[in-house]
Amino acid sequence: MLKTGNILRIALLLSVVMISCNGEEPAEEGSNNGGVRLMPVETVTIVQGEFEDFIRLTGTVEAIDDAVISAETSGRILSITDRGSRVQRGGIIARLDDRVIQSQYNAAKTGFELAEDTFNRLETLYADSIISTQDFRSARAQRDQARAQLNQAEKMLQDSQISAPFTGRVEERMIRTGELLNPGQPVVRLVNTDRVRILAGIPERYAGEIGEGSEVEVIFRSLDGETMSSTISYAGNVIDPDTRAFTVEIELENTGERIKPDMVVDLRVKRSTLTDVIIIPRTAVLRDEEGVSVFRSSNRNGRKVAELVDVRTGSASGSLIQIVNGLQEGDEIVVSGMRTLSAGDELNVIRSESNLERAERLQAAERPTVSF
Repeated sequence: MLKTGNILRIALLLSVVMISCNGEEPAEEGSNNGGVRLMPVETVTIVQGEFEDFIRLTGTVEAIDDAVISAETSGRILSITDRGSRVQRGGIIARLDDRVIQSQYNAAKTGFELAEDTFNRLETLYADSIISTQDFRSARAQRDQARAQLNQAEKMLQDSQISAPFTGRVEERMIRTGELLNPGQPVVRLVNTDRVRILAGIPERYAGEIGEGSEVEVIFRSLDGETMSSTISYAGNVIDPDTRAFTVEIELENTGERIKPDMVVDLRVKRSTLTDVIIIPRTAVLRDEEGVSVFRSSNRNGRKVAELVDVRTGSASGSLIQIVNGLQEGDEIVVSGMRTLSAGDELNVIRSESNLERAERLQAAERPTVSF
């Protein structure tokens, strides 16, 4: 009786003999019968289209109306608006003890009324040449001086009620009820976030392409990637010597006040729109010391074979790049699987689409799906 080990040896010898008789060798994994590797790839077919060239920046949010309101006169605080309260333009933020100021105002008003009455009486006498010119001028000077004192007292009385220069929300209180206030001392920080602006720096090399009116897409990191579209409302004419950039501002409506000052945002600023150009995914481009190239599908005896083609690139934005030389409409290039691909390998195309369809999918993946 044959043992199990002997049976296995006999079976192995028979299989070798059968292969030798047929004159064939086992095929390499991932290869066809001709010894050429069969590589799974994804491709795109080149169609010329439109390409929007964007540059990506980071910006910060600030309120358009944001001010620290200070006192213009001295006095003790009688009342002050609570933090978080909204105040209309001209509304009272804080009140000072104005009893002394009110007394000064009343005295100045009485003095002015007396001086004006005296001047009016002397003016008639002067017209009839009853009093001298010197007496008339002296009465006029006293009236003018009394008017100046009244105006000063009236201004101090107005300043005893600190009002809002614009509609906003009290974000900080720097003083409390009962404390003594001096001229120039900060009282509250008033902020209006109904409209905000975003500040960013544009590299100087784009000075001739980006300016006021350029389209911008704003992406808010802190709001789950929500986006807003706007345009540059201000572009500076001065280059910062440290950053080699010029400042731009983008103004936005802030409905619901969800956008907060000092938020960090991402910006996609449109540089230009190119028409009838060839665009492909960046991942399809191979770079080495000899230059830039892509794998193109070449027909060989009815089979698709990888061919390495030198290309010249142009503008780039996000995951897309422009090809200005080396490819033409109708070419089929490899966009996935080329890292392990070699020239001459046979292509097993598992997915194929136009370059424009691929570009649209890549751009949709880069943009957040939620917007205001």
